[in-house]
Amino acid sequence: MKGKKGFIHNKKGVIEMMETFMIIFVIFILMGIGMFFYFRASVSESKDVHREVCLTQTTELISAIAKLTDINCKDKHPCIDTAKLEAFALKSPAEKSAVLESTVCRKNITIEQIYPAPDEKGSCVGKQASPDFPKNCNTWQVFSVKASDVKGKAGEAIAIPITLYYPTKDEYGMGKMVITVYTN
Repeated sequence: MKGKKGFIHNKKGVIEMMETFMIIFVIFILMGIGMFFYFRASVSESKDVHREVCLTQTTELISAIAKLTDINCKDKHPCIDTAKLEAFALKSPAEKSAVLESTVCRKNITIEQIYPAPDEKGSCVGKQASPDFPKNCNTWQVFSVKASDVKGKAGEAIAIPITLYYPTKDEYGMGKMVITVYTN
């Protein structure tokens, strides 16, 4: 009988050990689920922070572009010289100012003519010598990212009004600078 009693006692110990392992297993599963949701929320928060940094950087970029000597007017009026703008648009991305390049977010910078209202839409690069200028075009692509980098991604656009100066006609016009930021 002594051996049977020891066997029963041993069986109870095995059952208690199995219960302990099951409880530890359930605790690890609950910890894993908790870590999954914590890291998921952390990634979501970091995307929001990245978006805010990109938008803040873009607002700083707006004032930097207005002061960029490669495209602004020489006189005291704050404006964009379209002749300089055309020359700047033709430069390669490596030649463009470090002010426009960013490692934080990708962006397109476009300047659009609003007034005088253009008869034709399209790029103004190479059209300044035309007698119809500025009515024969309406956009200058100042800076752009590769299409493959932003394919299918929506960007947030920030637009500000600007004054355009047409040195070939010695006239002023109105336009807007549109910076499209791709944050995801």
